[in-house]
Amino acid sequence: MSAQEDVEITHVLDLPQLYRRPSRESLVQTLNALAIQPSTFNNELRPHDRGSKKIFSGSGLPGYLTSIISSSLSWIDNEAAKESIWNLASTRLSERSGRAALPSVSRTFTIPSSFPSSSSSADLKPDIQITLHEPSLTADNLGHKTWSAAYLLAKRLHQLRPHLPALCSFTSSSKVPNPPSPQPRVLELGAGTGLLGIAATALWSADVTLSDLEAIVPNLKVNIATNTPTVIDPHGGKASAACLDWSTVGNNDVERIAKGDDDDDDDDNDNAEVKGPFQIILAADPLYSPLHPAWLVNTIAHYLDRSNNTRESVSESARFIVELPLREAYAPEITSFKTMMESKGLKLMMQGEEVGFDDWGVKGGEEDQEQEVRCWWGIWGWKGDRAAERTEEKG
Repeated sequence: MSAQEDVEITHVLDLPQLYRRPSRESLVQTLNALAIQPSTFNNELRPHDRGSKKIFSGSGLPGYLTSIISSSLSWIDNEAAKESIWNLASTRLSERSGRAALPSVSRTFTIPSSFPSSSSSADLKPDIQITLHEPSLTADNLGHKTWSAAYLLAKRLHQLRPHLPALCSFTSSSKVPNPPSPQPRVLELGAGTGLLGIAATALWSADVTLSDLEAIVPNLKVNIATNTPTVIDPHGGKASAACLDWSTVGNNDVERIAKGDDDDDDDDNDNAEVKGPFQIILAADPLYSPLHPAWLVNTIAHYLDRSNNTRESVSESARFIVELPLREAYAPEITSFKTMMESKGLKLMMQGEEVGFDDWGVKGGEEDQEQEVRCWWGIWGWKGDRAAERTEEKG
């Protein structure tokens, strides 16, 4: 830790000790003060700047919390008060046992909407505050957690507008506004808690379909409803949640082609809630199985806009934008994904790397721990897209 950090070193013995029979009020006050706020992965606000700044020496805080949970608290007469103290101690312990042990949490993420380094104060737009509910992580529902890659890409969205023809409101030559056009249609794949898609509705004033598996969609709808009056509506966006199973999209596509039916009518497949095509598709951290690259690429090729929705021509406005953590365990999946994208007729136009932070897998009782995550991001367009070729030349 740097010398500039204001950290108080406290011994566990300085806390109210059970053998002294502390009052209900004293225990509740202490347990509330020990609360750790959930991470929001802010690169500028490192984890040691959040929540409690006390570092405990001695036998350790987990042992102290466990002693409260196992105590009968016999000197406290009120049974409801005892339950409250036990619940608080259990919550404080789970906060120090990694994200998978946490109960449901809410996080508020700050997303920039303008360039502070290149704009005058008059041109700066206020940051967007997106509040997300994350249920307890049960079974294999990792989509109930907000991941660092989604936060990093959400923060980049306002910078990408000039590189996304579907969002440009002026022609490149005359700078005269184009005739009124419908809101750009955006699809987020594997939306999870909805951070990326909700940010897109506000920053791009877009009509965004946030999609995920059936088990994830109910919470996705909750987060859309929470942010509609404060984020989505005030910025002229639209948002809806829909079930989308990638594993069926490619199979259905193959079946239609085998039958001689190459009409991309979404009513013919098991994902009828999602109506394509889309001018922009987004995905953050979508690869965590050897099966995912093929499923993801098939889904992108199926839903990403092609002019007149035919195989013979391409859309000059269609873009797929992705952010992937560079985890060593999934390096083969990332390589396969890029190769398959090329084979489907898509071309990488822009790319870069950045570093963020995540609270997944952090354990050991230290409030200021958070793991660093290096991510790769890329923008893809159809091969033969002249705008894509011009962008690549400039890059």
